[in-house]
Amino acid sequence: MIFFAYILLFLILVLLAIALVLSFVIIVESLIKRHDLPTSRRATRALADIIKKYKPDAKIFYDLGSAHGTLSLRIKKLLPHLEIYAIDNSAVRISFAKLKSRILKRKIYFKKQDIFKTDLHNADLVYAYLWYDLMPILKKKLQKELRQGTVIITNTSHFKNWQPTEKIITYHKVSKTCDFETLFVYIKK
Repeated sequence: MIFFAYILLFLILVLLAIALVLSFVIIVESLIKRHDLPTSRRATRALADIIKKYKPDAKIFYDLGSAHGTLSLRIKKLLPHLEIYAIDNSAVRISFAKLKSRILKRKIYFKKQDIFKTDLHNADLVYAYLWYDLMPILKKKLQKELRQGTVIITNTSHFKNWQPTEKIITYHKVSKTCDFETLFVYIKK
């Protein structure tokens, strides 16, 4: 009996060591590559409502800058009919996202790739929660590649000189001059 207790204790210690190493790798990687911009559950539910409202028949969804895949996994749970492509330039983040996807048994296409080299011609929906300095480059890419009628949703950061079809504030506790957790909906003309 005591032998099994030692084995169990050993296994727990091994799992804790693995968790610590993974946490360390994720923290170091985030410091080097920039930290993540996680989408809240509240914003995720609002995003799902936007998709149902503007593109209920959508088939292909791109999550640009998907990080650890949390948003993609939540959207897949809320809208299982979507084929989701989650793109991030970090092998660590994509590996972690793939692991979570397998554990949760949600089929998502996680891909380690530069979002500016990703072909978006077949997208019905594009979501981005990126730094402001990336938005002008993304705007040019979307104008060039997306089909008419594609729905683009951005979180907090938005496109200058593009008039959103709708602006949804998901976090009302922040000052009215701040766009934190505000979703901007655009429809490609």
